[in-house]
Amino acid sequence: MIPTTWFRRLVFFLFVMEVGGGVLWAAAKLAPDQGHANLLQTVGSLVFLFGFYAGMPLVARYLAPQPCTDPARQTRLASLLQRYGSSCPVFLYEHPDKEANTVGLWPSQSRIYITTGLFDRMSDEGLIGILGHENTHARERHILVGFVYACIFALGSYASDSRTFFVVGFLLFLGLRRYMEYRADAGGALLAGPASMSTGLRELAILYPSAAWHRWLTIIMAYPTLPMRLRALETKRPALL
Repeated sequence: MIPTTWFRRLVFFLFVMEVGGGVLWAAAKLAPDQGHANLLQTVGSLVFLFGFYAGMPLVARYLAPQPCTDPARQTRLASLLQRYGSSCPVFLYEHPDKEANTVGLWPSQSRIYITTGLFDRMSDEGLIGILGHENTHARERHILVGFVYACIFALGSYASDSRTFFVVGFLLFLGLRRYMEYRADAGGALLAGPASMSTGLRELAILYPSAAWHRWLTIIMAYPTLPMRLRALETKRPALL
C-alpha cells in the first residue's frame, strides 16, 4: 500500500468496500436463482479485481498527492536515474514513512513511488539497488501474476465451496508473494549490480530491524524477512519458509 494520510487511506478503504459490495449486491439481484447468484457474484468479483489492479496507478496519485519539489532531492534523483539507466517513471513524494512501491499491471503503465522518508535515509548505492528491485517487479509483471492468481483463487473458491481450499489458497498466495520478492532481489542484482542490491537490503535492515523469531512467522507473511532476503541474495537459494 502506498503510504498516505489516515484520512485518504480511510476514504480509499470505504470506496473499495462500497464498490465491491455494490458489485456483489447487483449480481445477487440480477440472478434468477441462488445457483446463478453465486456464479454472477464470482464473475463480478473478477471484474472488480481487474478494476482494482488496473486502477492502482490512478489510486496511487490520490494516495500520494504531495510530490516532492525540493530542488536538491530532484537533482539527486535525476543523477541516480542517469546512473541506473532505463527505468519506469519514478515519483518522489513527501511522506515520513520509509517505503518504495511499484504499481501497474503492465510494464508500460508501471510507476515507482518512493517516499522522502526512505529517499533521505539511504545512500545512492542503496537507492540504485532499490530501483533495480522495483523495476524487476515491473519487468517480470509480478502485479499481473498476483492478479491472475487472485482470479484463479476466486474461481476455485466458487467451484470448491471449501474452507480448506480458502486457507490453502491463501497460504499459497503468501508463498507466491515471498517468491516474487526473492525474484525482485535477484533481478535487482542483475539490473543494478550485486553490490548495489546488497547495500540496499543492508540499509533497509538497519531501518527495519528484524528479530530472529520473526522468521517463524514467515509462513503467514507476504514478505520474507530482510535477513532471509540477504541470505538468499548471497547464496542464490531462497527459502520460502
